[in-house]
Amino acid sequence: MTVVLTGATGFLGSRLLRALLAGGRSVAALGRDGAGQPLAARLEAALRACGAGDDELAGARERLTAVPADLTRPGLGLKPADHDRLAEKAEAVWHCAAALSLTGTEETLAPVNVTGTRRLTELAEHSPAHVPLLYVSTAYVAPGAAGGQPASSATGAVTGYEKTKRRAEAVVRDWAASRRRPALIMRPSVLATDRSLPAGAPRQPLSTPGTVLAELLGQMPPLLRRAVLHRRPGMPRIRVRLLGDPAAHLNVVPVEYAVEAALRLAALPHPPGVTTYHLVHPVETPAPLLVAAVNELVPGVELVLQPAVDGPNVIEQQINPVLANFLGRDWRSRAGGHTPLHEVLPGLAAPAPIDIGYLRAAMNVRTPDTA
Repeated sequence: MTVVLTGATGFLGSRLLRALLAGGRSVAALGRDGAGQPLAARLEAALRACGAGDDELAGARERLTAVPADLTRPGLGLKPADHDRLAEKAEAVWHCAAALSLTGTEETLAPVNVTGTRRLTELAEHSPAHVPLLYVSTAYVAPGAAGGQPASSATGAVTGYEKTKRRAEAVVRDWAASRRRPALIMRPSVLATDRSLPAGAPRQPLSTPGTVLAELLGQMPPLLRRAVLHRRPGMPRIRVRLLGDPAAHLNVVPVEYAVEAALRLAALPHPPGVTTYHLVHPVETPAPLLVAAVNELVPGVELVLQPAVDGPNVIEQQINPVLANFLGRDWRSRAGGHTPLHEVLPGLAAPAPIDIGYLRAAMNVRTPDTA
């Protein structure tokens, strides 16, 4: 029997793949060849990026099968016989793949996020009746404090990504109800890790401010960059106003905790129909703490989070359009009304605390002076 997995080259999926292989499972990973590499090479690179060494990779090759596939095509682009054979051998179907973008539209993201989910239900339908469909969604499809709308008016309606994930959840629910099949919907919040990510590794959401920061620093003349990164006592700081809600919060959850929780949830008995779980941190992180972490990385800059920025300077003109969706709304867990994980999984260790040190490490900033 084989675990079928999509999204295995992504930030969460690669760690789920590593954990499944470490647990002795055989895995068929569906995905595309890309970036001049066949899927098998991309999978190996993803495993290496999340810590797998040569011995571990050698063992993984014995149990890992790369299955080139296209989520948007009927039958996943596979030959009918290969499609049915894959389904018949499945012991679980994990769907982690997604087009993730805070700026993408519903129309551009739907082929992967909605149609792709429908294609996975079609595969799961040909698997044995007890085999669960395990769908990774996002916590932000759940209604927020303002009826699902952002806490700040800076960003308007929910993102195209969230809209497509809501539609994808509806696909899973309709399939499970009509076929009386078991399905789990798992909703992680903002996934992160404080472990160093090598160049080329799958990015995490908190990489966004770090990447923007590194790009801006890379454009600075060397003398100014050194002044920003290594401020001398008594020297004035460069003030940069960030557009965002100072009262906002993020729910940052360590990806290692989310993977462990997901695997434990998958091992529970699954009745027909859908069960939904939020993979979130029990403590919300204030947005100003993230800004403070960035300030520690660039001691020569004073970052200030405020709801409006009048007459933006050159740096503010560059950074605010990129970070507006990230800092301009509230990213709480939205887990109200859902049973906390520690009650569902009493043996699950609590997640690491999200303090300023964790956030600083999670941004994984690589500058010309530190790379």
